[in-house]
Amino acid sequence: MKRKSVLVFEDWRDGIPVALTRHFCTPLVVRWLFLLKSSGFEDVVVSAPAEVVGEVRALVGDGAELGLRVSYEPQGPPAPPSSDGEVLLVRADYLVNPEAFTRFLGGGYTTALNRGVVILQKLGSKTASGEVELDELAEPRHRPACIHGGDVTGAHLLLLRWSQKGIHMTSRLNAFFENAIVRVLGNYCWLTPNRVTLLVNMLAPLAMWLFLSGDFLRASLFSYAIGVLDGVDGKLARVRGILTKLGHLEHSLDALYEQALYASFILGLTLHGYGLHAVIPGLAFLVVDCFVRHVYNQFALITGKPLKRYSSFDEKFALVDGRRNIYLLYFLATSAAAAPLLGLALALAHATVTAAVYLVRVLQHLWELDRREGTEAFKKLLRGKAPSTKPKSVISTRARGCCGEEG
Repeated sequence: MKRKSVLVFEDWRDGIPVALTRHFCTPLVVRWLFLLKSSGFEDVVVSAPAEVVGEVRALVGDGAELGLRVSYEPQGPPAPPSSDGEVLLVRADYLVNPEAFTRFLGGGYTTALNRGVVILQKLGSKTASGEVELDELAEPRHRPACIHGGDVTGAHLLLLRWSQKGIHMTSRLNAFFENAIVRVLGNYCWLTPNRVTLLVNMLAPLAMWLFLSGDFLRASLFSYAIGVLDGVDGKLARVRGILTKLGHLEHSLDALYEQALYASFILGLTLHGYGLHAVIPGLAFLVVDCFVRHVYNQFALITGKPLKRYSSFDEKFALVDGRRNIYLLYFLATSAAAAPLLGLALALAHATVTAAVYLVRVLQHLWELDRREGTEAFKKLLRGKAPSTKPKSVISTRARGCCGEEG
């Protein structure tokens, strides 16, 4: 069944509809269209004042290039839902946290509110009932989950809050600098997330050269600055509300330059007097870090959920697990103390602990999934041990005989 939505324009700001207000280059109506398409909607009706329909049509068109069917109707009360399914009514003047929006669609609610104001409503739903405040559907750190698009300053601050994905202690440390960069550069529409990714990878060779030249302190400082900039591309994409599949390649490019930085640090230590004392732990560190990355990614591919979100323990451990920024802090601190080899030893120790915890937790979670899905029971068949499907009461009755007497 085709999913249909109606975007309702109601409020005005400075002589234009709020739904046409741009936040970090993206008009609010475009943000909604992308979110609806990403959620499986195919038909969208724009209900706007007659005097602005032409402007919206010029911006969006019929939606064919967007993978949507966009139509327009004069402003007025929403038409009753058709008999072929429910219609999602959306107040296009508001920004809504994408995760809260997804949970509303999947939940058994007909209406989503923001402090009593109806923001989302399922018309004609035969299964949903009840109201819910959008804040109840969002993570505590992403609340409030809704804001009026006319509050530009507040909307920008909230979009930055929503864009924070990492929970590691260094992610929180870097967030201040990342947010400051996005606030300054986010309204330069020519600066795309993919261009930021390319810039990061273009700067990495300079940090590598500094490591190889033996200038470990400046190399570590510059590498950490690159790491901060590396967090900007994803945030820029999220605050603009347009996420591309091509953008996911950024993670592969991250792995490329991160491993290159580590290798140049190790080689720099080797070339500047540390010899095998740097080579042996350095190679071990590269192997262990690669294993950590692969286990984490493989788990997400299998389960569709990152390990750090799988349980409360995993979420707590994600605050302190081993990753690039913490390793660079080790390099930075020990280089400042004229003991860079110690930084490599600390990074190896941290990566090893992370690898051990990840492996144990992944084994536990995947074994439990196999057990729940019956795969473990199938394995018993290979050993000739078929799982019993008979109720205990039946088995005990037969053991006592057909008349309930012990045989």
